[in-house]
Amino acid sequence: MSKYHIITFGCQMNKSDSERVSAVFEHLNYTAVSTPEEADFIVINACSVRQTAIDRIWGLLEQFGAMKKERKLMTILTGCVLEQDKARLQERFDFVFNIKNLAELETFLHEKNEYTKENYFETLPKYADNYRAFVPIMTGCNNFCSYCAVPYARGREQSRTVLEILDELKKLSVSGCKEITLLGQNVNSFKPTDVENFSKENPFAHIFAKLLWEVNQIDGLERIMFTAAHPKDMHEEVIEALALPRMMNYLHLALQSGDNEILDKMNRKYTAEDYLKIIEKVRKIKPEIAIGTDLIVGFPGETREQFENTLNIYKKIRFDIAYPAMYSPRSGTRAAELADDISCEEKKKRWHEVQDLMERTTLEINQKYNGQEVSVLIDTVKDNWCEGNSREMKRVRIYNQNYKVGEIVSVRVREAKMWILES
Repeated sequence: MSKYHIITFGCQMNKSDSERVSAVFEHLNYTAVSTPEEADFIVINACSVRQTAIDRIWGLLEQFGAMKKERKLMTILTGCVLEQDKARLQERFDFVFNIKNLAELETFLHEKNEYTKENYFETLPKYADNYRAFVPIMTGCNNFCSYCAVPYARGREQSRTVLEILDELKKLSVSGCKEITLLGQNVNSFKPTDVENFSKENPFAHIFAKLLWEVNQIDGLERIMFTAAHPKDMHEEVIEALALPRMMNYLHLALQSGDNEILDKMNRKYTAEDYLKIIEKVRKIKPEIAIGTDLIVGFPGETREQFENTLNIYKKIRFDIAYPAMYSPRSGTRAAELADDISCEEKKKRWHEVQDLMERTTLEINQKYNGQEVSVLIDTVKDNWCEGNSREMKRVRIYNQNYKVGEIVSVRVREAKMWILES
């Protein structure tokens, strides 16, 4: 029996896509294995958003080349890949296919197309877990942030239908799924073609808010969140929907920079003041919500004063977590035409400043959980402890309890540390 292994780079959308790739292999009775060394077929689900991910693929190809000298091995490339990256990589792979056309993979493996459909979202994934799932509601992006390769690699925005999404979610609920994350490169710009299929009782007018309300009505789904949202599409009703009873107590909303001139160069379509107003409204609706963000340091032309504007807005908002990245140009984007004039040393210095600020802030924020009860979805069980995420996406470790993976439990926090709450 043939064996396969999938290596996934990039965001949660890529992880969800890998689950659909896995479903094709499983339908054809291939067996998943945990290491490339065991596999007859290795699939790389690539991501062109960061150059580092592409660089890692070249390193893996050297490893696979050595393996091919010892045994028969087929290598396959798919994913969120820019054409220039694909052109350089494809000669090193046995097969390359567009992730939106899973039928190409099925035909390559089976010489027939019986299982997959024209719309690749109709191929339901082989979910990694039975208690939580990532569910794409749209793909692609129309924003063209000047630093970002997604519109070129993924194409324009394309939304799934309301019926298709709700059908997948209801099946997940019946199978015991408790937590779902709605996915999209710009998830809150969701625009399905069948808005008439929303319930007549739905109280919202905004399309994405309407979807959140519908998902909250599905019995069994106890924890609901979404990513990645764009600040320009954080409509008042989307903010109101955060208070729906099954929504997680967490919002991830990319800021990228706290300086208006840099935001304009990034083509982000909002100002720092706009972002602050959004967070103010969110916290008015849900005062204890945890907020995460993404930041880019060292964008072309970013002065020290402009970088400090980012630090200042961070201090005002007090994010629970941030994912800072050092700017690196991606060929084909508008920002790649700008002089990459911030030295690598300065980028690293600014990255560490953000990281240090985040660590101090996160530790301070977490102290409010001392002595408090939190709800935890268990996802890891060891000999004398288990772990999971709270509704605020805080990591919680519980000692000397016999909980099982997939259980939702309420525990009291004994000690709040920087990255973990201990019970």
